[in-house]
Amino acid sequence: MLREVTSKVNTFHPLDGGDLIKIIFEAKENRLKIKCHGGSFPVNKEGVEILINLDNMKRVVCYDPEEQSFTFEGGLTISEILRCMEYRNFTLELYGIIPDMSIADAIAVGLIGSNGTIAQCLKSCQVLHPDGSLVDWSWPGPGDIQEQVVNIENDGNYLPTLQTMVCGLGVVGIISTATFKCIPVHLAQETVYSLSIDDMINNFEKLTNNLYSYMYWYPLLDKVIVKEASLVRLHLCQSQPWWKKCAELFFWGLHWLVNRTSPLLSCYAPSFAKKLSQIQFDLMMKTSACRMQYSFKPQTFMSVTSHCRGIKWCLPAGRLQDVVEDIGNWAEHRFYLCSTPIVISLQTHRNLNEHRPFLSPYADNKTCTLWTDWFSSRSLTSNYSATMAEFEALLQCNGGRKCWSAGPVYGSPLIGQTYPGFRQWSQTRTILDSGNIFKSAYIAGDLFVET
Repeated sequence: MLREVTSKVNTFHPLDGGDLIKIIFEAKENRLKIKCHGGSFPVNKEGVEILINLDNMKRVVCYDPEEQSFTFEGGLTISEILRCMEYRNFTLELYGIIPDMSIADAIAVGLIGSNGTIAQCLKSCQVLHPDGSLVDWSWPGPGDIQEQVVNIENDGNYLPTLQTMVCGLGVVGIISTATFKCIPVHLAQETVYSLSIDDMINNFEKLTNNLYSYMYWYPLLDKVIVKEASLVRLHLCQSQPWWKKCAELFFWGLHWLVNRTSPLLSCYAPSFAKKLSQIQFDLMMKTSACRMQYSFKPQTFMSVTSHCRGIKWCLPAGRLQDVVEDIGNWAEHRFYLCSTPIVISLQTHRNLNEHRPFLSPYADNKTCTLWTDWFSSRSLTSNYSATMAEFEALLQCNGGRKCWSAGPVYGSPLIGQTYPGFRQWSQTRTILDSGNIFKSAYIAGDLFVET
């Protein structure tokens, strides 16, 4: 086990479950607070004496061919577990643009892709609790609720359901291992086209019928780039030529450069905001054209740091038209902020009654997420800006909830009103961690917990 000491925070890098138990017992004995994360998420170190980083716990525990499932330790990233699965010709049913988080981080914040969430792939977890016990957590079945109840001496009993653990923000326990359901490996072929925002809204239902869909919306141009993917069997795939790949990387590099400098340039020269937006639109279309008619893996990874630069909200799919109209009107008066695109993804949530986390930002079977970096240069980790508060109010008025996977996210005394399942989540947390040892590494501030 590795240990780092910076200022007043001791950072531990455990190698296995035994190391985790030693850290927890030391913390309880000395009445120290703990934050635990999977090693990929930019965490807030304030308010604790011990920080646990699971980046050294990267073992493949087992593969079950009958159940078609894999079990991994919490420090492996999503891209790493996909590479392990591909050796057996399997993959995860999580597609589109995905921040390459570790397993522990992805479960704690409820990672959302362009077709669904990590909840639909997750089968069970082994979780280490403050008393040192290692308990299996799974989704509740219709007939075995009472059989799963776990009793804790002098503290009561609780149901070890993943509804508490997914979107649990790392305060219910430490995820030692996670078991994922897998599906046969396949490739995807993207179709890319542009249209107006009104046309996109009118054809919205068609987009939900694809393997996955996501869009780049440029409010200053009233244009949308739509990327929809269809499934391709391996024996029918067509590989991208090397020169097309080089061209794609070249155009993507130019787009990345313009995208990162655009907010600063627009701030000092607002009249160029629309022109910068047009340049990004053209570069994205050229980048996408290099991928047309070729087959790719259905997951496109982005760095967690880039993902956390922006904010991400989840809304009912039926409210997308109202949200787009409100944001369009808002952007007309604050065009200097809006030179970069908003990324819109569509999700379908299956078995939502049993697989809906208590603190999930989604409540409907069909949802959409909006990700934007309009406020990244103004508020990264500590303070809201007035314009950001106005923008988020538009989303909240349309039934939106902020996703835990991108920041800044703040704990709020109103969390109990925002999430109907908060009381159940809070009760389980209180039973498991009556001493309030665990603090969340994924939000600024602390959660308001009812007792």
